[in-house]
Amino acid sequence: MKFNNVHAAIDWLNQQVNETPRVGIEKIREAVAYVGHPEKNIPAIHVTGTNGKGSTTAYLRDLLLSQGLTVGSFTSPHIMRFNERIMMNGEPISDQDLIEIVEQMVDVNTYMETTPYGKLVFFELYTVMMLLYFRKMQPDVCLIEVGIGGANDCTNVIDAQLAVLTTIGLDHADKLGNTKEEVALEKSGIIKPNARVVTGLIEVEPLAVIEEHSKKMGATIDRFEIEYGITDVFNHFEQGSTFNLWQKNIPTDETQQNNFVVSMLGMHQIQNATVALQAFIKWMEIIDQPIDWVVAKPALQQTKWIARMERVYDQPLVYIDGAHNIAGLTALRQLVEEHLPHYQLTILYAGLSTKNQLEQLPLLQSFEANDLILTEFNHHNAMSVENFQELIDQVPQIDAQRVRVEKNWQQVIDDFLQENRTNTEQLLVITGSLYFVSEIRQYFVQHVI
Repeated sequence: MKFNNVHAAIDWLNQQVNETPRVGIEKIREAVAYVGHPEKNIPAIHVTGTNGKGSTTAYLRDLLLSQGLTVGSFTSPHIMRFNERIMMNGEPISDQDLIEIVEQMVDVNTYMETTPYGKLVFFELYTVMMLLYFRKMQPDVCLIEVGIGGANDCTNVIDAQLAVLTTIGLDHADKLGNTKEEVALEKSGIIKPNARVVTGLIEVEPLAVIEEHSKKMGATIDRFEIEYGITDVFNHFEQGSTFNLWQKNIPTDETQQNNFVVSMLGMHQIQNATVALQAFIKWMEIIDQPIDWVVAKPALQQTKWIARMERVYDQPLVYIDGAHNIAGLTALRQLVEEHLPHYQLTILYAGLSTKNQLEQLPLLQSFEANDLILTEFNHHNAMSVENFQELIDQVPQIDAQRVRVEKNWQQVIDDFLQENRTNTEQLLVITGSLYFVSEIRQYFVQHVI
């Protein structure tokens, strides 16, 4: 099958369905074997975690690029265009390359229909496409972000020399488990024999699970606040935050690992940057290349990651942030309280029915907001305004007088901008599912800005 344009190719991807759920990764192993094992011998850093994967990957990408390395990256979901999922040196895959790889996937799915597994779908397809593209481009290092979990994620067909586990929280309980220890065990599945491991700020109990699995794999682990960490943090809001990196047994004042600056907002982003720095140092040790800190530090400072506390409008002030679970919303609340306390806050939120909205709505109401508006968006798992209203009615800790439910989020935004054109004290924070934030960002780019 040939595709005339990239939209037709992506439409084909989205039309691939299979009623048989995938269990484990043997299905993906079958597919990559059919296309000649592109997952073999990939120089890879595998990144998982409940929160912080995307930002950590972005920091790590820019640090590695600063050292003259070619860097492939695989992240999800996309915000503006599908091509963002697969990048080389920070540039999305071209439409032409994407079309060519999707055409290969047509052949792959024809074959897969002859197997007991049946067709590849969605993320399965994207994963094989990424591997084929990186085999073609031969980057020096591939940053591969898991979709969900770890051990049973499609991306776990790779044998990464370095595994990064950013955070452990309760999300996707139906797939990953009901306790943080169960989630940690699933995510630990990306740790391969004799690999290096870098962990972010993780609680004692789930960290113990990761430590045990690392030991079984013969892997060397660097733990946040044990082998490395942060000191001397100073937040300057939009001017950036400065901090030092400390490493066990290395006096900070005897290294160049201090006076770092990050531009992304929030303490959680300083933590993400620190995890990325430690992973960067470990990777450079793996490839036996000295670090040029003179160019690494500016690269870290310049890192951006769209839809993560991103300012999309100046007056009135509007930020978007893909805080779609408890940890993300908690970090967002802390950021707003610390850096934006003088504004009159309005929150516009939409989420997925697959998330724990019973827990998230009270957290949203704990923000010091004048107005909390719940809305819906175009996604098959999106919470409808009717779903939200039912929750409001049944959760006693939600003050129904302080919550609005609005079907048309475009109208909410237009009204807010129109009513506050000359008001320097109003702030709108739009948050929730990354799929929702993607729609929001596209709306601002195409219709507002």
